[in-house]
Amino acid sequence: MFRRMILIATGSGIGPCANTIFEGRIPVRLLWTSPNVRETFGDEFVDQILHYAPDAILYDTRKHGKPDLVKLALKMVKEFDAEAVGVISNQRFTEKLVYGLTSRGIPAYGAIFDS
Repeated sequence: MFRRMILIATGSGIGPCANTIFEGRIPVRLLWTSPNVRETFGDEFVDQILHYAPDAILYDTRKHGKPDLVKLALKMVKEFDAEAVGVISNQRFTEKLVYGLTSRGIPAYGAIFDS
């Protein structure tokens, strides 16, 4: 559907993103925030993510706190010339990111929390 995308995952949201990253159908740039990424998800999994997404930004929230994801996403969209952003996170972050991006004219998609 898109030729270039940014994927934003928080914590275990990386799971649903992994297939898209590993498939390699389109260029994808990843922003993954989580506490203790390697300790939580293991070196093998993290290394595999980095193999398929070498320009990924892994942001350790335990060391650096929670970043301004809207600001980071806008920067990544511009630098990567992405057509859209996919967000896999909890409801609060997903809604904040999708609104923050779409209100600035960036197509952004996340889960629908209607059940």
